[in-house]
Amino acid sequence: MSTGERLRTRLLLVESDAWDAGLIQEALDELEERPHENRLGRSVELFHAETLDEAIASVASENYDLILLDLSAGGTAALHPFLRLRDIAPAVPFVILTSREEEPLALTAMREGAAGYLLKEDIDCLPLARTLRAAFEHHQALLAREEMPGTDDLTGLTSRAGFLYLGETVRRLAARWGKPARLSVITLTGYGRMEDIFGAQARDMALIETGEMLRDLFPDADLLARTGAKQFAALSLSPASSQDPLQGRTVRWVEQRIGRQSDTPPLEYEACEWSLSDAADSLADLLCVPSRLAAMQE
Repeated sequence: MSTGERLRTRLLLVESDAWDAGLIQEALDELEERPHENRLGRSVELFHAETLDEAIASVASENYDLILLDLSAGGTAALHPFLRLRDIAPAVPFVILTSREEEPLALTAMREGAAGYLLKEDIDCLPLARTLRAAFEHHQALLAREEMPGTDDLTGLTSRAGFLYLGETVRRLAARWGKPARLSVITLTGYGRMEDIFGAQARDMALIETGEMLRDLFPDADLLARTGAKQFAALSLSPASSQDPLQGRTVRWVEQRIGRQSDTPPLEYEACEWSLSDAADSLADLLCVPSRLAAMQE
């Protein structure tokens, strides 16, 4: 198979350092010139974003096969850039580009879903090809594991894969029976700040509390799920149990459950819900709407 016939991969590089970006481009160019040594097995089309804001705008409007992200693109080395971009493009594998000093942070990103990482000290054509190929294979393995419905280990709610699989079935039944299917989406805000300030344990507790809130707010829902790192959804075939806006109900739940918070990790939410009767979009597309709106507002 010739170079022109190989699969073509759209790679977004998020890197503020022009020197490092140049090294990545040189490594990819060398792979093109040595196809017999290209273990990636793909031809790569590189796109470059110098800042996190540029990357957010690009990911919101374009499709990429893989994102190579320097965590310091957000201004300081933290998980915030990865979490922001992952929420906008949850189906895209990420490889973290980092220095040896920041390697522990890259390992934390992998625990949060990154497919791999590459040390800047090791940038060369073959290490880059091996890392990108491993990321693709890791991501494909995860997708295969998620093909069937499952449960979110942290909250006990239905997983995103399970929600999309079962939700479309519920939606078709609603149309057949003439039921008013309703989708409610709740997003835990301040997620990156919570991780940075209070730590992973506090963040996990906030996610568990959000799962409990979902159960309390939607006792008659047909499907409850954690559909993203910080996103939760409820699908109901019954009329709304309350005429009050969902945003207000989440605020009251927090105040009744925890009280007005001061030194505790902030449980703050953005909530929206709409009828699915006239919606032509898939559930996967509808779940992306809140994230895209938030990204546009920030």
